[in-house]
Amino acid sequence: MDKYYFLLKTVVDKSFSKGAIIDTDAISESFQSNTLRTLIDDDMALLLTCSGFIPDVYGNDSSEETLFTKLVEVLVSEWAIRMGFESRFVKQKASYEDVNITINGKVVVCDAKSFRLGRSQAAPNVKDFLKLEDIRKWLFRYKNKLGGLVTYPDTHEWSIKSDAYQYCSTKDAPTIMLPYKYLSFLLINKANYDVKKLESLWDYERLFPNPLSKDMPGGNRDAYWSVINNEIINITGLPREDLQRHIQKSDTIIRDCVQSNLLNLEHRRQSIINKIRHDVDSKDIENIREDFAKYMINAETSTIDVLIARIKKFRL
Repeated sequence: MDKYYFLLKTVVDKSFSKGAIIDTDAISESFQSNTLRTLIDDDMALLLTCSGFIPDVYGNDSSEETLFTKLVEVLVSEWAIRMGFESRFVKQKASYEDVNITINGKVVVCDAKSFRLGRSQAAPNVKDFLKLEDIRKWLFRYKNKLGGLVTYPDTHEWSIKSDAYQYCSTKDAPTIMLPYKYLSFLLINKANYDVKKLESLWDYERLFPNPLSKDMPGGNRDAYWSVINNEIINITGLPREDLQRHIQKSDTIIRDCVQSNLLNLEHRRQSIINKIRHDVDSKDIENIREDFAKYMINAETSTIDVLIARIKKFRL
């Protein structure tokens, strides 16, 4: 099971180990054709459940991070295809959705989110999660439009209330937020219901006649999920207990995945410590003093060095 926890990272690391110029589109197409297409639906569902966690060892805005997030988008597109929908991951990025999905001839624009486990807060800022103006802009390109979809890793959600639930219950730009474990539920049960009925998830005139204010009694999180869960149960015709069991099983898988990522970071930390201690033990005291002086100088002056460089470059 744990091979799926790091499958995307393995693909990324292998791509960069070759030393060639990275062609993100080519790697993405190969990943879909040669890796995802070999998986049975149950394994695909498992991969979905534990996806969306950008490895914290990748630098912010690094090429590795860019490729990893693209592979998550490919994963969502493959999910849609397996559901029987038309879908493609979008190669051009500026002002376009990540994934384009067509259900019953109507377009869904999808923003497939990935987040780091080591983020400094429990849930992302709403502006990092959803911009309804982007959804509206993306949908404007299509005559037959259904709405928006935001997919994301389950550990990154708000506890009680948030603008996110209000935005995702706004009927003038109907946009559903679904964790990856919900996509896996819909996938593994697709033979038991008419998948075309998923179109009703965007029937916000009925589901959300009014946006769910974050100031509503008890917060708006439970209210949002009550509506979404009820509609999924109605669409699939499955007992509520089936959805609950799937969520509980998925939560166990996700927790194990998080623990595995944490263990990898702890091992990486210990390896760094061991190397430093080995290097220190192999040097004489004078070299240690010199290295420590260089370290302290860099720590204390690096910010000033940046300012000096900028003044020389831009102001003289």
